[in-house]
Amino acid sequence: MELLVAGLAYIAPAVPSVVSTVGGWIGFSAVGPVAGSVAAGLQSAAGAVAAGSAFAVVQSTAMTTAAISSTTAAGGAVGTAAAAGAAVVALL
Repeated sequence: MELLVAGLAYIAPAVPSVVSTVGGWIGFSAVGPVAGSVAAGLQSAAGAVAAGSAFAVVQSTAMTTAAISSTTAAGGAVGTAAAAGAAVVALL
């Protein structure tokens, strides 16, 4: 699993959405490692996680990508609602 995390950290700058998705499968979430997951086990085995380590990069990517995704989704919902409202006004 350490090799998977290292590989994810390596590709994180290029494809953060892939890292967030695969990281999510093994327990990296928007609020930290999921209790009882592979990610939690790796963190437990590592002890203090160093800034910039593969684990830290993957966790940071999972958290950042989740924040961007929720902001994008909210923006999309507002845009859709505005377009629907404009369509209704145009019909009147």
